[in-house]
Amino acid sequence: MSVAILKGLLALATTSVLFGGSAILFRNRRTAGRLLQLLGVGCFVVVALTHVFEAFRVFPSMGWGSPRSVGHYIDLGAAFLGLTLLSAGFLVHALRIREERRALRK
Repeated sequence: MSVAILKGLLALATTSVLFGGSAILFRNRRTAGRLLQLLGVGCFVVVALTHVFEAFRVFPSMGWGSPRSVGHYIDLGAAFLGLTLLSAGFLVHALRIREERRALRK
């Protein structure tokens, strides 16, 4: 098994576990922050899938692994969107907890 395949599968396994945990948290308490976190982790699953597709050479017409290809821009866009959504979700969640704590003090 090549290193690229191993990296891709390991990334996919890790992001799948994170996605499952985020889905459970969202199911227990449906808030905007948790939804943003779930969507952000979902974008990271897409990033991991693009690396798996690249390693297994799925859809070779997309030019996986080469710069300026569709696969490269899907990977880059999903990583940027995932980082943005996950950060925004954590921020919204932290602000909500802060407001709840303030309300309890009064």
